[in-house]
Amino acid sequence: MDDLEFRKRAIIDPHDQTAEFLEKTRQSNNNQKLVEQQRHFDQQLSETLRINTPDNLAERIILNQQLAEHKASHQHNRQKTRQRKWFMGSIAASIFAITLSFILWPALWTPATIDGNQLAEQVLSHYYQDTHALNVDMNVAKNNIDTMLASYGGKLNDPIGQVAFLGHCIVGGHTGVHLVLNTPQGQVTVLILPTQPINHTYPLHDQQISGIVYPSKKGSIAILTEHAEVISSTRQRLDSSLNWII
Repeated sequence: MDDLEFRKRAIIDPHDQTAEFLEKTRQSNNNQKLVEQQRHFDQQLSETLRINTPDNLAERIILNQQLAEHKASHQHNRQKTRQRKWFMGSIAASIFAITLSFILWPALWTPATIDGNQLAEQVLSHYYQDTHALNVDMNVAKNNIDTMLASYGGKLNDPIGQVAFLGHCIVGGHTGVHLVLNTPQGQVTVLILPTQPINHTYPLHDQQISGIVYPSKKGSIAILTEHAEVISSTRQRLDSSLNWII
């Protein structure tokens, strides 16, 4: 099993118990760390997805269907206008209450803004701990990126360029999406961190790399590269394409 096949298996099924996968895992600390990260992410994702279904969800769906049917029949039965106006009023009030609850419910789960300077340090640390991501070329398709983003409620409206690496990452104890883009100027690392919101843009730099971590519609995004001139264009491409559905 070569390194590329091992990484694909680790991302798809980090709990693979086949002999060749286990043997490849034991061959290096990086391989063991990758499998541990993916297993940890799977556990966190499973816990995150254990969200109770809202009360009376079935009744709410039926209520919406009844409203649509009522509007259609209203056009053909003018004799019951007064009665149906009352019915629509009660339905509208119910729909408003349901809509308001769904608007407010995500707000209750919105994480608090975190320290941007601390996040910037954690991003830099992760970049150097996960340098193996710069040494592979998976030629990732857009639909694979969308599949991973979907677990956080996001998708790409348009391609963002040639993606050489795609994987989960753990930054500051929170999971996110790790991308490496190939550009004419060189490689660019992108970390999408949906659960770590910040208020401002913070610089990332040392003797080797430059970058930024900045607020997104959901959480934050970090861009790191040895070629500072591509940071702005990469940010524009991400901001115009990344869409948070939830």
